[in-house]
Amino acid sequence: MVTTEARTSRWVVLVLMGLALCVVVLNNSALNVAIPAMMRGLGADLAEVQWIVDSYSVAFAGLLIVAGVWSDRWGRKRLTLGGLVAFAVASLVAAMATQAWQLIAVRAALGVAAAFVMPGTLSILLHAFDRSERATAIAVWSAIAALGVAIGPVLGGLVVDDIGWAAVFLLNVPLVAAVVVASVFFVRESADPAARPTDPVGAVLSVLAIGGLVYTVIEFGADGRVSFPVAIGAVVTAAACVAFTRRLRTAPYPLIELSLLGDRRFAGSALGNMLMFFGLAGSLFVLTQRLQVQLAMSPFQAGLAIGPVALTVLVGTALSPRLRGLLGVAATVAAGMALSATGIAVLGFFGHDYPTIVVGLTAVGIGFGVASPVATDVLVSSLSDDRACSGSAVNDTMQELGWALGVAVVGAMLNRLVTDLGDRAAFDHAAAVSLGVAATVTLVGAALAARLLPRRLESAP
Repeated sequence: MVTTEARTSRWVVLVLMGLALCVVVLNNSALNVAIPAMMRGLGADLAEVQWIVDSYSVAFAGLLIVAGVWSDRWGRKRLTLGGLVAFAVASLVAAMATQAWQLIAVRAALGVAAAFVMPGTLSILLHAFDRSERATAIAVWSAIAALGVAIGPVLGGLVVDDIGWAAVFLLNVPLVAAVVVASVFFVRESADPAARPTDPVGAVLSVLAIGGLVYTVIEFGADGRVSFPVAIGAVVTAAACVAFTRRLRTAPYPLIELSLLGDRRFAGSALGNMLMFFGLAGSLFVLTQRLQVQLAMSPFQAGLAIGPVALTVLVGTALSPRLRGLLGVAATVAAGMALSATGIAVLGFFGHDYPTIVVGLTAVGIGFGVASPVATDVLVSSLSDDRACSGSAVNDTMQELGWALGVAVVGAMLNRLVTDLGDRAAFDHAAAVSLGVAATVTLVGAALAARLLPRRLESAP
């Protein structure tokens, strides 16, 4: 029989792991409202700001799978807490940056640290709770993370207004300290020394491929032509992609199991999530600058103004099960993504005033909230127990890749089409074109979901 003390301890672990994930989420959501102040404070151009955002995602996406396997083998508590401490130290260093290149490098270090935090939090929960309680635990864990998405822009805007952009990186340090100290006492160590080995060479190649692609897109947006750096980036990307594909076929323990990619349910959900994150990242990157530069909002006001997207995601999540019962899996994901695409288009073509922006954000948030849980459930249900960890890590990697490419592609188009963010007419044109592309990409994701995902869901054997 499970004692009351043991039950209480498990729920304390749940809160701690939710807060650990919240640290990672809050850091990124708060960063968006600091972008204009960061550009002024560091003398950074738009391409450098894209790298400040994307260096984190490139490192995170490239190392997430390896970090998850290492956590399983060498101790989930050990590596998760180590990642949190590294995250706090890197945050302190980021706050002291005086040049854009310094912040780009430190943001990459933050991405490495986050890669060791995120998979460990979920693994610790799965070992702390019985199977019958896991669904509730994961829902609470996700809700705490969603809180970070909601309050990040508000807290970020508040400290940028009162202290400056560097304070955004200090927000999570006290929270990290509290989580680490409490976890030492409440979280038990768990490990699986016999866990499947991983392939560090494949991880390096994936970082080169993702980083090369992001670099090529950003540089092309800045130069507007196939310059020497753009050509070098394209060659490195192509070579890394070829080498990575070959490595997947020949490595004893490949980073990604090719059989996963051949499953329509897995491929459809992972690709759908990637394209959803592409649209969300691109729209928020443009919107935070429109609110502060075009509508003259303070960082705090801009943080409050972005709030509807987080709140409406919760509304969409609440509606998702009912819509799934009425429409089926494929139609629900496709409808949600189509609604998000419509919202992005509204932001791009008509979002010249805040009431219209609220309409666009509401559509984006509800659509995302409807589609994402169903797509994720399809992905998890397509996996057998022995592939659950690697499959979930691939999905998380695809989401980060979507975020990185959304900022890179949409930001590159914005950078190419407008030289002065204060030029209202030029900015409106650039926003319409760049967010039109983001909406189109999201709509393509809706079509793929309708094509690849099943009408009804069946669990993996």
